[in-house]
Amino acid sequence: MKKHKLFLRTGIFAMLVVSSCMEAQAFEPEFVFKGKVKTMSVEKESASDKKDKLKTVFEYDQSQRKIKEISPYNSSTEYFYQTKSDEKAILKKSSYGKGDSKTESIEIEDKNKAGQMLLSGYLKQGKWDYYYIHDYTANVQKTRWFTDGEIYLEKTEETMDLGQYNIPAGFVPFDWDRNRSSGIIKKSRDYTSNQYDHNVVFEFVEKNSLKNRVTFQYNGADVYDAGKGYWHRFEDGKKIEERYIYRANDISDFGHRYVYNADGKLKSDHYGYFNQLPNQFLQRNLYTYNDNGDCIKRTEDGESGKTYITHFKYTYDENKNWTSQTSVYGDGSGNTIKRSFTYYKPGESELKNSLSETVYNQYLKELRAYKPVAEKQFESYNLAKVKKENAPADKTNYRELRSKNWKDFLPKGQKSDTITTGDLNKDGLDDLVMVYQPEKLLKKENSTGRTLRILLKQSDGNYQLVAESNGAVAGESMNNTYFSGLEIRKGLLIINHDFIRGGSVHKYRYQNGGFYLIGGESHYGDASYHSGVDYNLSTGKYISTYDNWDDNKDLPRSSKKEGTKKLTTLPNIETFEIFTLGVGSHEL
Repeated sequence: MKKHKLFLRTGIFAMLVVSSCMEAQAFEPEFVFKGKVKTMSVEKESASDKKDKLKTVFEYDQSQRKIKEISPYNSSTEYFYQTKSDEKAILKKSSYGKGDSKTESIEIEDKNKAGQMLLSGYLKQGKWDYYYIHDYTANVQKTRWFTDGEIYLEKTEETMDLGQYNIPAGFVPFDWDRNRSSGIIKKSRDYTSNQYDHNVVFEFVEKNSLKNRVTFQYNGADVYDAGKGYWHRFEDGKKIEERYIYRANDISDFGHRYVYNADGKLKSDHYGYFNQLPNQFLQRNLYTYNDNGDCIKRTEDGESGKTYITHFKYTYDENKNWTSQTSVYGDGSGNTIKRSFTYYKPGESELKNSLSETVYNQYLKELRAYKPVAEKQFESYNLAKVKKENAPADKTNYRELRSKNWKDFLPKGQKSDTITTGDLNKDGLDDLVMVYQPEKLLKKENSTGRTLRILLKQSDGNYQLVAESNGAVAGESMNNTYFSGLEIRKGLLIINHDFIRGGSVHKYRYQNGGFYLIGGESHYGDASYHSGVDYNLSTGKYISTYDNWDDNKDLPRSSKKEGTKKLTTLPNIETFEIFTLGVGSHEL
């Protein structure tokens, strides 16, 4: 059998792992308790107003599974388990609001006798917001994700034959159990953006020591050239090392090392170069616990050399469950979480909610009934995609076209985004500018670009295409930049874009037989500052402004600067791309 080697480009993969008492134990401490708990209430300070106390109430069955959660925001969720041994609910029912504004939703799963997921979904107000179809072959699990009545995402997990690969030396420091170890190729395709994700995950389990294992993962577009990854080692079920993979066959000497106490609680997390630990490190977290197993002190040593210490104080009830946890930081500030419990008495009947097998079967019927609808959607999408891909090429010479109907200048397979009219060449006739993008097969699909065409009206009433641009207008997928409209004002073509906090304006004028950028504006900011530039390309003069409304002395003071940047030639709209022209601290 041919052997393949994993290959990775040289590179540095950095991953921040934030540790705390909560994260060290892989759970939130407020959900950890002892005894036969019937109800638990948790009270926290509001993030927006510390005077506002937010109380959540949880109800449990005799197996200590959560069956109901009542939040402080007029919402509640109920959980249904099909068997006594199930740890995960197969039905969740939630309600939000009151009266006429009340909203109900359900999450439901359909599994076969082997425990494989067949269907799942999120039903809100009688509509499937999310719907999943799970398919299986011998070594592949496929999930198709539908939303808003359309196909959205497709994921596959393919189990590999580990015999196909030479495992790099040192990656697995023990003899491993072939029947319990695995390699999985994970791929996902986002239909709305036409993007693909690809990673490979390995898990090797030690022979005769099933709690000892090694996992490592490569993230990239190709299994043999994966780009970057990370490596983890577990002993007795606990992660003890976390390293980074710089090349396919090279584990770094850099990462996290975890040490646990005799009770299995995380004692320390050192971050740095292993050959220097524990004496030298970049970051370090130390944890101290009381006799009840609760963290009472967290020490954080940062790369800056500063040490931050947080103390935790507790009060307990008769079952040794804490009823208050107070965090005290180095500056004396802190916060308190309060809990209260009720417990099951011997022989007491367990709490129930409104969910039952009958209710589950009702929703299950709806879940199964939607499958042929979703399958039809998937089929229709694929047919439309094939038709679009096989559509004959548009051979129209639009430069030579003359037509009174502007729609004749809109290519087949394209959809008009916006149009505007006005006199651009001062001949007294209304010209037309259109922006279009490819027709969408899905409502949530993002186009990578938009095209702008300028049509000048002739004296005979026909339009003539005189300019076309693929760079002057942002596509839907351009990061944090949104095309917001066209206008023709005083003979100028004006193109507007919005940012998340700001925007830009580009002004084009018809001269010398073409459309040239003669002015640009850009501005951005937030509640504390505003930065802007106004650039007259015809004269080369610009005004850059900065306004600081914040008391933070580290921020620059308010300023206004005038400068000159004279270009040899003005940018032509047919070749210009937004954000390629720098002026001051801005890009137009």
